[in-house]
Amino acid sequence: MTSATVPNASKSTQAWPFPQSRRVGSTVYVGLQTTTQPARLEAGKIHDQTHHAFSALVGELEKHGASMKELTKLHTYYVYQGEGRDVTDYWEDMTSVRLKYLADPGPAATALRTKGVWSDGALIGVDGIAELEGQRIRIMPEHAWDWSIPTPFSQGWLVGDRVYVGGQISADRAGKAVAPGEVGPQTVNTMAYIHSVLKDAGADWADVLTLKVAYQHSGDEEQAKQTLDAILAEVNQIFPEHRPVLVAFGVDLLYEGLLLEIDATAIKGGQRQPLRPADYQNWADARSGFTPGWKTGNDIFIGGLSAPGAASLEAQTEATMSRVSQVLAAGGGDYSDLVKLNVYVSTDDAAQLRQVASILDGFLTPGKTVVSILRVAGLPWPGQRIQIDGLAVLNQPN
Repeated sequence: MTSATVPNASKSTQAWPFPQSRRVGSTVYVGLQTTTQPARLEAGKIHDQTHHAFSALVGELEKHGASMKELTKLHTYYVYQGEGRDVTDYWEDMTSVRLKYLADPGPAATALRTKGVWSDGALIGVDGIAELEGQRIRIMPEHAWDWSIPTPFSQGWLVGDRVYVGGQISADRAGKAVAPGEVGPQTVNTMAYIHSVLKDAGADWADVLTLKVAYQHSGDEEQAKQTLDAILAEVNQIFPEHRPVLVAFGVDLLYEGLLLEIDATAIKGGQRQPLRPADYQNWADARSGFTPGWKTGNDIFIGGLSAPGAASLEAQTEATMSRVSQVLAAGGGDYSDLVKLNVYVSTDDAAQLRQVASILDGFLTPGKTVVSILRVAGLPWPGQRIQIDGLAVLNQPN
């Protein structure tokens, strides 16, 4: 399927039409794993659902000759309606189960509280990246923050020339928020932690290709916008030009008083090409000043794209995928090169996630792209209902 192909409405719309995992070279990409039948588990209990999600993650890794020892990057998305200390207690309850599955040392991790994951009633979803070859170096800066309970998580991993930075927050060695409620100082602290991981891996800001910013969104759109604007004002000072791709979405953060969590991916050195389609300046995303895509070697990193001017979720999804294709084309690729898509939908209707999956199925080449779809509290642009980012690999081995 080329980037100019119109979606085929006759394609299968089964419950989950995408591959659960895929190996490209020595890298394994696992899409969102969750329980497909949460009603069979005890209502509201995170324990059993966490077991189901991580068992599925382990199973997908094993299909490709990998294990949790090779899991380099882990994303955990969980659903919880409480506030204050209850949120931390819930996270610790969930993590007590995760610890049964994690290797030691464990992956660079990002854990975010979202509005929902794929299955109705599901409380948790996980995805990740495993690296099977190349020298793996764990990155644990001396002055890093720490979690509220002992865990084997890593702050980062260096695999070959690639640096995976786990979710960084403005916290202390006990996992408590530093500068609670102050977005400027929290951003400075968080970016300093990211820089420490990069430096310990022999990298620097110029090597960063992606930034994923999860910002506090408690339902007040204007307040959330101010929070994100303040975060990006600080980030922009670090990247005055040649900015990485940006992925940004609103969540409820874990620790009380926390306003943001940021993770990153960097590739040390090498030639890289910014990907800016001809009409990109007319996209809402262009106002952020971040680059929509970067190409380095055979990899194309696609930032969080959107089309908020469209009226319906269906129209926004189709228009956003068209923009994905334009970024791919600027790097010499098309939909068939996509290996991973992350899709964030701002909606209170869980059924709309199935609508999005059906639309995406019309664009994507069967068996090629692993997908994670999540409901989030909000997105950066007024009227925006969906954001899509991803990774493509050109010249993939069969």
